[in-house]
Amino acid sequence: MILQFFLQIFGFARQTADEEREWMIAVQSGDKTALKKLYDRFSKILFGMIYKILHNKEEAEDLLQEIFVKIWNRADQYDPSRGTVYSFIATLARNRAIDRTRSRAFKNRRKDDYVINDDEYSFHLSTDNPNPEEKIELSERAVGVRKALAELNKKERQVLYISYFEGLSQSEIAEKIDIPLGTVKYRMRQGMIKLRDMLTE
Repeated sequence: MILQFFLQIFGFARQTADEEREWMIAVQSGDKTALKKLYDRFSKILFGMIYKILHNKEEAEDLLQEIFVKIWNRADQYDPSRGTVYSFIATLARNRAIDRTRSRAFKNRRKDDYVINDDEYSFHLSTDNPNPEEKIELSERAVGVRKALAELNKKERQVLYISYFEGLSQSEIAEKIDIPLGTVKYRMRQGMIKLRDMLTE
């Protein structure tokens, strides 16, 4: 439920969904040009998502390339009746990023504790000097969510943020920030209800 909720928030609200679907179908037929179009369309936003999870630019860049190789190899798993091309690709990217964080090699390289702050809610762009179009696209997509998150209390923001960007289960969150599991569940439920109501309005 958490993944589906955030995919709806951060997902593309595009009028080009049909075009993207055509590209994916072309990739299923072995069209490398169509794969490049998907890369051009989605690589920046996917990089931002991966970076949020890994907190490491080199790791994120490496995994982004790996993900598009998997898209090429697993294109036949895409079913247009089950969702958009973006939701398919974003789910694959997020799952692979979470798998990477849980790998022993990654854990050995990353020992720092998680710290939540307001800067964590900003999008990380794929270049140090993003073009104006990219800035507008990312900021417009995020502004509503930032405002809604700002209305939550810090404790609710914390558990929702860790759940999505860190990919931790409720029991793992409880252990990480040293609070009872029931408290984690309550904060997540309250936060989700408030976000849903605010974004609906």
